[in-house]
Amino acid sequence: MSKQQNIAITEALLIKYLAGEASPEEALAIDEWVEQTPDNNRLLQQYLQLWSHAGKEGAYTAPDLQRELQRLNIDTSLPTGSRKTPVLRTLFIRRAVAVVFMVALGAALLVFFQPWKTAKAPLMLALTSSNDILRDTLPDHSRVTLAPGSRLEHPASFDGADRTVQLQGEGYFSIAPNASKPFIVRTGTADIKVIGTAFNVKTNKDSVTIAMDNGAVLFFDNHDSVIVKGGMQSVYQVDTHRFSVTKMEGGNDYAYATKTFHFEATRLELVVSALEKAYNVKIVLENKKLADCTITTSFTDMPIQYVMEVITASLSLQYHMEGSTIYVQGNECN
Repeated sequence: MSKQQNIAITEALLIKYLAGEASPEEALAIDEWVEQTPDNNRLLQQYLQLWSHAGKEGAYTAPDLQRELQRLNIDTSLPTGSRKTPVLRTLFIRRAVAVVFMVALGAALLVFFQPWKTAKAPLMLALTSSNDILRDTLPDHSRVTLAPGSRLEHPASFDGADRTVQLQGEGYFSIAPNASKPFIVRTGTADIKVIGTAFNVKTNKDSVTIAMDNGAVLFFDNHDSVIVKGGMQSVYQVDTHRFSVTKMEGGNDYAYATKTFHFEATRLELVVSALEKAYNVKIVLENKKLADCTITTSFTDMPIQYVMEVITASLSLQYHMEGSTIYVQGNECN
């Protein structure tokens, strides 16, 4: 009697054989067992089909034991006593179908928990202006100027379908044109969508205000939208979700970014406010009545000293600077 004839062909041994873990003696014993009858050979082929099926990749679905048995032409309708299928065969097939479940479930969990398969959120950067005006260039070469106390969050690179940033406070944007990738400014209430233009956005808890320098934008929320063109101004009221669009009176509200001022019969009080914001200085009118003086003039990218010389000379006033504070003296205007 050969050594192989002393090896019992059990379910555990067949599993080792299919997994390639059987010893040479065990493999020879199974080979001899297969050659003994056509039924044994056919049974092994059916086991191999189940094993191959269990190793296939794919989305997880719960195994259907009856379907698997029927798919392999194994009769499941006969009473237990009349089946010709050996008990070993039935037990193995049922357990092999269970292997399908375990392998598929394990593969599904592996795919789910693999960190390299998970889409990563883009790296976000933040620009924050504290007490000074901040100027910077975004990854798409668009330029942004932030008023003091403002914050802008943007991705390190605009790799998605659009160029989206998040603004808190006030910022002036000069957008690099890109028709296939719109630029979107989110404010938390109403948003602005542009392709290429220059505009100013000012946000607070009650409203969002857009002042258009040139071009056009879509100003929208979840309920409504308006198109705002160059030379126009739009205000969105947070509580009512309403937009208003009016003609803009000059562009001095965003002169902090452009350093371009247009004053036409403008009260000195408003002139002072625009200059303080643009140059980050404090201007004190020592005679309060000077606030009602009016002036018509323009400046483009001039130093504050030059601007003050022109204004005070035009109104017959005097000024002096102490650090970042400018004091203006003189009689009230006629």
